[in-house]
Amino acid sequence: MKICRNIKLFALLFLILSAYSINASYAVHSGRLEYNSVLFDYSKFNTAKIKKDADLYFELFLKSEAGEMKNTYLYAAMSKYYLLTKAAPSKIEPYVQLGRIYDYINKPRLAKENFSRAKNINSESPFTNFYFGEFYFKRRDYKKALKHYNVAYNNGYNNNYELNLRLATIYEKFADLVNAKKFYEVSYSMKPDTEIQQKIQLLNELNYDKTEYYHSIRE
Repeated sequence: MKICRNIKLFALLFLILSAYSINASYAVHSGRLEYNSVLFDYSKFNTAKIKKDADLYFELFLKSEAGEMKNTYLYAAMSKYYLLTKAAPSKIEPYVQLGRIYDYINKPRLAKENFSRAKNINSESPFTNFYFGEFYFKRRDYKKALKHYNVAYNNGYNNNYELNLRLATIYEKFADLVNAKKFYEVSYSMKPDTEIQQKIQLLNELNYDKTEYYHSIRE
């Protein structure tokens, strides 16, 4: 009887230790970074330091050539931003940055999930809406991209060069010549470029709806 009790006690202890071992780790499953929140007191974390490190790793990832180090920077940034979503869950930037990272590694569901979480915190954030717009622009879903770009534009990003150029491109694809020309001209005023200048001239000169150009840019 005593032996039986000892066996049961040993089995229970083994299960507890096994569970602890599993919970004490983190992993990337199908591109998703997972931590066990029970084991961390996130309120004790230095969020400013974590953010600084996360931003540095993300910047290094963007600047580095393809290879092992690029992936190292990517997953280092991912883990830091994930910690920030736990330590400072009301902050938008970590979710947006995770969304961008998941987009880079072709995990659209996870990217969209993180962009949506950021939107739930502040639906009018220009930072969130610009990159959510980029997510849809990349996939040629121009209507959804335009929706988010317009929110970004109306909430402080009206002087963003990339955003004005994106708006010009989308309006051109929608055959809205007035707005296309308007945003190309704004983009050109911010950063003079021969290609943009030629676009403006072309829109001025073409009989738009009767040319092959009109059909080609809508594809």
